[in-house]
Amino acid sequence: MLPSKSERLAELFRRLAAAPPASSAIEAKLLLDNTLNAVEDALTGIPFDPSAWATDNRMYPPQEDSRRAVPGRDDVARYRSRSHNTYIGANGAIEITSVDTREVLFKKAGADGNHVWP
Repeated sequence: MLPSKSERLAELFRRLAAAPPASSAIEAKLLLDNTLNAVEDALTGIPFDPSAWATDNRMYPPQEDSRRAVPGRDDVARYRSRSHNTYIGANGAIEITSVDTREVLFKKAGADGNHVWP
């Protein structure tokens, strides 16, 4: 049986927390992308096909076309997903929040020890 999305998100967060911190936004985005794809490959067996994102039940990393500016914060990018906002700081920090509740679901400091928000 396929693990639930919440179980797979928990595994994503566990792996991200265990990974060394990123030192730039590019490294953080790669860490997120590679880790999420590894979790989905290992736990679902659903082939990677971003064109099927709406129907295949696989989770995909945030895409560049979902990138939004954060007013007053040129050092932070926001990626909008169906249920989450993913914030990536220029320092490599990552924060993922629920769109509905704005609850912080995961956060990881960048290599400099700072989070997305001071």
